[in-house]
Amino acid sequence: MNTTMPTTANTSRKSLALTLAIYLLSPLLLNGIIFALHWDTPHPANPMLPPGAIVGSIWMLLFLAMGLARWLAAQRNAAIARWPDALALACMLYPLYTAGLRSLTIGFWGTVATLILAAAVLLRVRPIRTSAAALIVPVIVWLAYAGTALGSELFR
Repeated sequence: MNTTMPTTANTSRKSLALTLAIYLLSPLLLNGIIFALHWDTPHPANPMLPPGAIVGSIWMLLFLAMGLARWLAAQRNAAIARWPDALALACMLYPLYTAGLRSLTIGFWGTVATLILAAAVLLRVRPIRTSAAALIVPVIVWLAYAGTALGSELFR
């Protein structure tokens, strides 16, 4: 009978696998709901918004980045891992206030709020682990793009 304790490397790999599984399966399930409710169709008047399948794929990559950022930050400071968790939760709600509520105003200001949260996460995580903070940058870029697209329609 093997009574040895798991090595730190094995435990670390398991925690990485679990973190990434959660961060990928959650939005995958959400994407299924989005497509079932037909929230994947961007507002027809806005040519800046890509098709829903592309948006869903981008979000999957962003959730992968947030999950990896969470894991990297947690390796140095477990409490800091809550920050990427908060951002992921806000991003999970993103389809509700951008597509589900069908209000450009709510979608725009929800995007701005999520963008501010993403910037706060970057600033909070950066002193702990710069590589984790770097993984938040694509989320900020995507939210800035989405905010610009929604704002161009809202304020024209």
